[in-house]
Amino acid sequence: MKGKLFLIASLLVITFEAFSQNTNREIYFLADTINVSLPNRMLKIETVSFFEHHFTFFCRCTPPYKSYATFSYINKNGDKKAEIVSKKPAHPYISFKELMDITAEHHRSLDHYCDLYITEVLPGNKYRTNKVKFVPYSPPIDDGVNIKEKQ
Repeated sequence: MKGKLFLIASLLVITFEAFSQNTNREIYFLADTINVSLPNRMLKIETVSFFEHHFTFFCRCTPPYKSYATFSYINKNGDKKAEIVSKKPAHPYISFKELMDITAEHHRSLDHYCDLYITEVLPGNKYRTNKVKFVPYSPPIDDGVNIKEKQ
């Protein structure tokens, strides 16, 4: 009986560890538009509304390959704003290719696969890191009415 309990407990621990390794994986990407000349930039950082901000990569790298790869974060009233720091955070940053590979592979479940953070390079050697979410492609809505003229 003790052997069976030990075996069941061991299997539960192994299963729990296997699943916990796939969740809460933190991935960091360094977005630098300050030190890259305008004609060579592949990234646009913009404020869409008072609360919503986008990182748009000029690359159609994610299925269905019809729009640019976009990530967003929202600062709602009362949310903690990302702290601006004077030293580049010591995270293990991934390359652009790795970011696009991960996004293409997990585009439908990226937010369940990992926690993605983009560290933005700011003027004056400052940095700000925000947790972002992938913005999936939304097909256009074809909504209309055809009106035939009477002859």
